[in-house]
Amino acid sequence: MKRLILLMITCYCLLPGHANTDIASDSLLQVLQTLPHDTTRLSTLNDIIKIEQNNYKCIQYSDTLMQEALKLKNDKYASLAAYYHLLYYYNRSEQDSVAKWIVRIEPYVQRSGLWDYFFDAQRFQIDLYTFTEQYELAISEANKMKQKALNTNSNRGTVAAYQCLSNAYIGSQRWDEGLKALEEAYRLLPKKGNAVVHISVLSQLISVTKEMKDNNRQLKYLQELESVLRKFIIDNPSLKDGFADVFIFNEIFYAHYYLNTNQPLLAYSHIEKSKKYLTENTYFMYKVLYYDIYAEYYQSIKQYQQASAYIDTTLTMLKKDFTSDYAEQLLKQAKIWVEAEDYNKATTLYQQALAIKDSAAMALSNTQMEQIKKSYNLDKIELKQQKQTNQIRLTSLVAITAILIVLFISLFRLFKIRKALKYSESEIRKAAETVRVTNEIKNRFLSNMSYNIRTPLNNVVGFSQLIASEPNIDENTREEYSAIIHQSSEKLMRLVNDVLDLSRLEAKMMKFQIQDYDAVALCNEVCYMARMNNEKTGIQIRFTSEVDSLSLHTDTTRLGHALLSTLTYPQEYEPEEQPEERIIYFTVSRNGGMLQFRILNSPLADENFTSQESIIRHEINQLLLAYFGGIYQVNAQGTEGSEIFSPIPLLQNRNKALSLQTVNLNA
Repeated sequence: MKRLILLMITCYCLLPGHANTDIASDSLLQVLQTLPHDTTRLSTLNDIIKIEQNNYKCIQYSDTLMQEALKLKNDKYASLAAYYHLLYYYNRSEQDSVAKWIVRIEPYVQRSGLWDYFFDAQRFQIDLYTFTEQYELAISEANKMKQKALNTNSNRGTVAAYQCLSNAYIGSQRWDEGLKALEEAYRLLPKKGNAVVHISVLSQLISVTKEMKDNNRQLKYLQELESVLRKFIIDNPSLKDGFADVFIFNEIFYAHYYLNTNQPLLAYSHIEKSKKYLTENTYFMYKVLYYDIYAEYYQSIKQYQQASAYIDTTLTMLKKDFTSDYAEQLLKQAKIWVEAEDYNKATTLYQQALAIKDSAAMALSNTQMEQIKKSYNLDKIELKQQKQTNQIRLTSLVAITAILIVLFISLFRLFKIRKALKYSESEIRKAAETVRVTNEIKNRFLSNMSYNIRTPLNNVVGFSQLIASEPNIDENTREEYSAIIHQSSEKLMRLVNDVLDLSRLEAKMMKFQIQDYDAVALCNEVCYMARMNNEKTGIQIRFTSEVDSLSLHTDTTRLGHALLSTLTYPQEYEPEEQPEERIIYFTVSRNGGMLQFRILNSPLADENFTSQESIIRHEINQLLLAYFGGIYQVNAQGTEGSEIFSPIPLLQNRNKALSLQTVNLNA
């Protein structure tokens, strides 16, 4: 994620390229010696700084420009001098110096009217907040910047504010909000405006749509970027070398598009095109992109050793400063070895990546909460609002207490179940098997608790404290935080219920209500409920039965719930806007004494929706089918798409001990 944010910020900062040569700089310096101390001299100094902006000489010439501009009371060049200072310190991530020079530049800008430079400077500061994961502060400052840009009628400032908002939202995993802000910036771009700003916005849109796997929009923005870039270079041929990184970016993301649309040969042609723009001066992150796209290409053509070698290069580059992106590259490498069927390597890489991501997720959650607390100054509680505050605090405390009670009950019950299993077996072999099963339950439970419970619980506690402690929160904000608490509580309750069901099934303590029921009628009922749930998701269900009627001896409620879960999105993946159309093919047939359920294109089986919650649901379904003598098989990469296949006997012997079947996950 940090790599993506840095990439989008870089797309803007590297754009003002210049044909930097020592000859040009030396020539201007010679001219400078002969000029009087007037506007012409200031203009020449400005040209020299543009050439030297990427090295240490920039700050020296900027100091000179500032001094001479102040002597001449020239606010225009004083504004430019302050801007060059800001750019210099921004490129070195010196936040304090950037903040100091933003204060200094504003009065010069107010008098000169060079608001574009002021808002560019503000963007530097906000992007540094984002890069250092101060997301709430970045969002707050970006909104202030937007309002100021509107007040000064600065289109460039408004566009830059939306770009900053997008970076902060995406950094804090709010993808929809990030894309919305970025598209608003795109909408505000004037048709004949600054080409550099246009390229910057398009580059961000390409990066975001690629991460969101929106191939159609990604291609649209790639084609537009190519057109704008080509026209800009035609009009400014001397700047072509300065825009080499943008050409690399364009070619690499074209390659991503063709790989995502299963066109590896076209992807390779664009990778080769990008090579001619690659130099030893190429920006660090574009080198990462270059090696990464080679890895994806070789993976697509099943040359796994070459793909892994390129990932090794990116890992070396990212390890020190880009922890989250380092973890993502580990996951990529793990998937490569899964495809190569080297599961030992893949398992080790998965474990390393998940450990890093879990630690990073908790750190991010804690950091965001601290930022929110600072933003609203929680230590200053007004006594006159104590009654309202106490009421909210009591409500929150009751909710949190209820959740904790449920969690403690579940922990206690799991402990009792493990204890009962451990001491219920007399033979050494059975005792050893019980210990193994118990350890599996414990590891699975703790894994889910560490991520899926702690993170939403942090949200519940943190936002509850915020609502309880801040007297001046407006109603919209209070409703937003209350919605977050409600959503997090529902997720916790859902997870606890699933874990309890899973534990009962594994311990063979689940109570069933067995009855004879028509299997076809049950399927029709399940389809009806699924269609109601899928009204806003874009899912269509096409049910086909190869038999007219068959009696099934089972717990219809739990079997129906299991079938329903295969026909709907996992709740955390339900789309809110612009749902993707998906057709699910649900077939019931008979093969001898077995009734067969087959679900093609199931969201639950789709590897794009894999999560701890969906994994638990798979295990519940597997154990439930196994209890009634059936099998639950999942194939995420079937020839016809993701598939779930479940045969179950038509006649059950309730007195017969049924062995559990193992779920087949071919992800």
